[in-house]
Amino acid sequence: MTDTSTLGRKVAPHLILWMLSFVAIALVGGSLIIDLSGVSPADQFVVSRWSFAGLRIYLWLEGITLAALVTALGAHITSTGFAVARGDTSRLFGDSIRLDPRMPRQLGYVFVVLGASLVALSLTTLVLLNSCRYMRLI
Repeated sequence: MTDTSTLGRKVAPHLILWMLSFVAIALVGGSLIIDLSGVSPADQFVVSRWSFAGLRIYLWLEGITLAALVTALGAHITSTGFAVARGDTSRLFGDSIRLDPRMPRQLGYVFVVLGASLVALSLTTLVLLNSCRYMRLI
């Protein structure tokens, strides 16, 4: 006898995209932390091929990629929060969500604050990257 409860179910493409974006943020962030030490294999490869200027460009591209991923996540969470505050349906993690009518709309502003803090965190990451001695642009 087969279990028919899982047959025919499909995973929403938006949910897969969300899961992949969380994994990408974790991988790029972890890689950036390891690469800022200056002794990782990627650092040694870039320095041996393109000198310290190439390493600096590589680290800035990695930091900008991380900031862009976190900013996109924060912007989506902020727009979801505004949709919840207006009483609209929202597409958080790919599913259409409509809050229970008894739930206060002000709950959406929690999402707005969390999303805005993610955007601020991504900008802070770029400022922190600029504060490293060999990464300074300004």
